[in-house]
Order: sequence, then structure tokens, then C-alpha cells
Amino acid sequence: MNAVSSYQKISGPILRVLIVMAVVGVGSSTIPVMAQTADEAKQWTSDGENGAALPEMVVEATNEVRQKIEKGTFDLELDATVIDSFFTAMDEIALGVSPVSGLQPHLNNLETLKSDQPPHLWLPDMAATPVARFYPADPEGHKIKTWNLAVTDFRGSPFKNYEGKGNPPEDLTWDGQGDNGEMLRVGYPYSYVFTLTDKGTNTYNHAGVSFRIPALDYHRDGDRVLEMAGGQLFPREESDLNDSGKQWLTRSADEIRRHPYSPVRVVVTAENQELAQLRAAEVAGYLAESMILPLEQVETETIVRPDLRAEMDGAVAVVIEHVEK
Repeated sequence: MNAVSSYQKISGPILRVLIVMAVVGVGSSTIPVMAQTADEAKQWTSDGENGAALPEMVVEATNEVRQKIEKGTFDLELDATVIDSFFTAMDEIALGVSPVSGLQPHLNNLETLKSDQPPHLWLPDMAATPVARFYPADPEGHKIKTWNLAVTDFRGSPFKNYEGKGNPPEDLTWDGQGDNGEMLRVGYPYSYVFTLTDKGTNTYNHAGVSFRIPALDYHRDGDRVLEMAGGQLFPREESDLNDSGKQWLTRSADEIRRHPYSPVRVVVTAENQELAQLRAAEVAGYLAESMILPLEQVETETIVRPDLRAEMDGAVAVVIEHVEK
């Protein structure tokens, strides 16, 4: 029978394969063979005869491996509202289950709630009154005769004034209302100026930094108002809610459920009537679907203000009527 052996030798980039073939005769005493007939024996050569061994064959090939690696980009967007909070994805999962499973025998089994009505405690709260706290202090220790703290609006005009004689109080709280009783505009920049006059009639002005309130929860004339800047809910001059807007309205729906017997009204302020109506319908539809209510139970109202600053893009107020503090 034929016996075939092979081995590989790798040297550098060249792969050499040496194949040695040897034919062993039938009469060999070293390898046991099966009994064969005379005709079968004639098919084989004996040791030493021509053709008993084949010459060496060398196969050469280039041992080359190519590996292509593509590195993708990794974009990480940082959101200050998320970074400054303790919210994680696990919070949403944990708050979406019930600690008991009804009348099941094992009351401690956790069960996923079959409703989207639980409070969304992981969403940010709206600002509440007081909206700001000021600490008017004289860093230079003058003998103060009079003082004035003026909160200025986005135009730089005085919006709310505090004043007095002698040393100012350690802190002043602002409920967001102006001297005329008007509530501040959400999303608009406000600032303040602290003015001191000493007994020598010298005046010292200290300008503060500007600040904005994106969403505000306050009471007005017996109603509870959840007011949000238009730019927080919609892209500029559009009526489709963005992701931030859906979160603010979801949080609003949570607060509406606290007053199940109070009518709900949506008031949208925009630069033109068409945009105001489209946004009002969008907000009302989202709230009705979230709370599983007929759409007609959410009233809408529009206010057109052509004098709005372009980048502010109006406002949306969800009014919960007849709510006691």
C-alpha cells in the first residue's frame, strides 16, 4: 500500500511544503499487508525498482495576511440637566413597577405596571415661587443711607424694585412678579442691579448676572399655571413637539392628575395666529392622550404677540383651574 507523509516549514514570508511520497512493496517484512492475489501483486513495484520512490516536490507560496480595521467615531453629547441630576435608566425601570401584584399569593413579587399613568419622578421639576433669592450685601462696608435692588427684564428696563433705608436685609426673595403684577416671561433673560448710597451721598452700583426660567409653576387668581417657554417645546416656528417638549408635558400631566376635578386649559402665545393654533392643538392632543381623556376636555386659547423676540419663540401655559394652594 502507499504510505504518504508530509510536513510544513515556514521561513520568513515564503511557505514551503515538502511532500515526500514513498511506495512500499508487498513483500516488505516491516509493514503488515493483507493477502493479495497474483494479479493484485503485479500492480505494485518491489524495493529498488524504478518508480519505487517519487522525487521531492516543493510548493512555494507567499505567506501574506492582510487585516483591514475601520475605527468608527464615538460622539458623546453632554446635557447639563442630566449631568446635574441623579437620574439613571435604572430609575425609570424601578419606578415603573408595582411593589405588590394584586391578589396574587406572593404579594412581594414585583410586577410591571400595565399603565403609563405612574408619576414620572425622574423628570425635572419646573421652577416654583420664589423664583430667585438675592443677598444684597455691601462688600466694602459703607455706612449706607439708602439702597435699591432693581430686577431688569430682557430690554434692560426695571421690572421689580426693592428699596429701603439703612442696611439692606440679609436676603430678598422674588416671586417672579413685576411691579405691575405681571408674571415674568419664561425663557427670557432677567438681571438685577444693586445700588447703594452712603451718608456722604456717594452711589455704588453692583450689576448681577443674567438668568432665565425655562418653565415655571405658580398660582394666579385661584388657578395653577404650568408655563413653559416655546423654545423648550418646539423647534423655531414649528408645531411638532421635540423630545424636551414631550418631557415637560409629561411632567405637566403628572401635576394635572393631582387635581382630578379641575378643568384644564391650554394657552399658547405665538407671533402669529396660525402657529398659535397649531401648537395649541398639538399640546392639547398630547395631554389628552397622556391622561386618556376626550380631546374636548382640554380647552385651548391663543394669544398673538408680534412683539416677541425671535429667539424666545412664545410660550405655552397649562392652566389647571380652581386650584387652592
